[in-house]
Amino acid sequence: VVERKVEARAEQLHKSRLQTRITFDFAGRRIVDDNQSGFDKQMGVEYETEKPDSGNGPDLADEFLPVFIDKPTNPNALPPQNYSNPKTQTKINKTTIRNQDKEFQLMRDEGMCLTMHQPWASLLVAGIKELEGRSWYSAHRGRLWIHSAAKNPSTQEIAAVEEQYRDIKGRDIVFPDIYPTSVLLGCVYVEDVRERGEGDSEESSSDFVFVCRDAKTLPVPIKCKGQHKVWRLDKKLHTAVLNQMF
Repeated sequence: VVERKVEARAEQLHKSRLQTRITFDFAGRRIVDDNQSGFDKQMGVEYETEKPDSGNGPDLADEFLPVFIDKPTNPNALPPQNYSNPKTQTKINKTTIRNQDKEFQLMRDEGMCLTMHQPWASLLVAGIKELEGRSWYSAHRGRLWIHSAAKNPSTQEIAAVEEQYRDIKGRDIVFPDIYPTSVLLGCVYVEDVRERGEGDSEESSSDFVFVCRDAKTLPVPIKCKGQHKVWRLDKKLHTAVLNQMF
């Protein structure tokens, strides 16, 4: 029996390396031959394993320990974004490409229009009126087309408004001859929309005022229907007024 075990032991030790399984135990810092350990257990042989002495040479396990490096942070870097949602990505892209340059905003013309009652509409496109009051805020800047509402002003109302602006602007103001209704009158440039200040009370008592400049009157007013708040002109109508104005 002993001879058979010795022969089996010799065969196990001298067999081909291709049939040998080796386990690397990094935690325990040792290399284990799985086949040899299994055979030794069958033979009842036990070996005493010692941890390599770091003083006798470099510890291979220590050489492969992970090294953590602090990544330098860029103070101007944007915070990480979650692009998993296509709608979120689209919103981010729109925000990124939005041009906040004030001069560019003032030059643009997207055909936005505001309907106003007479006689204030005609006074605005004539450059006599410079502040237009509203109870709501608008983010619009740039060219704003002015449309007159369908209500006809009375003679007394026109006279009262004209007298008001004579007191504000001076007695030599030249007022429009007529105040047409339901027509596109011209355009102004909206420089700002802000809360009403103390000096704005003469022209407006509303919560917000449109600060307007560079008023222009159409040579021939165009008949059309208005809408509430700031609205967009029809593409054909917008093209027609541009051809007439420029």
